[in-house]
Amino acid sequence: MLRPNRVLSFVLSLAIAGVLVAACSKGSSNSNQGANMMATSAGNSMMMAMGDAAHGKKLFTQNCASCHGPTGREGGVGPSLKNERSRKNNSQTMAWIKDPQPPMPKLYPVTLSDKDVADVAAFVQSL
Repeated sequence: MLRPNRVLSFVLSLAIAGVLVAACSKGSSNSNQGANMMATSAGNSMMMAMGDAAHGKKLFTQNCASCHGPTGREGGVGPSLKNERSRKNNSQTMAWIKDPQPPMPKLYPVTLSDKDVADVAAFVQSL
């Protein structure tokens, strides 16, 4: 026959184990939510870094075509941007747009937003 102390110890052990399992699974769920939020944030940053080339083309036509030509490939006052991706990666292109050397005008942040810069860079990288 089981002694009352052993039964009580067994019941308490089960209760403690149940609390620990519940706490661990709740913490795991929260850390998964945090990981998902970080992945979504990283994905959004990547989307921003890559930009929208179609929107970038419109911005390019409005702000850059007078110097680089209607498609960016012709050049003129500014150089042709054909195959710019062989000279600069996307991050370098964005940095150049944000902080250009004269005679290129500085359009960031007054005329172009961060998203606009990413979009123009995506278009230039596509040339």
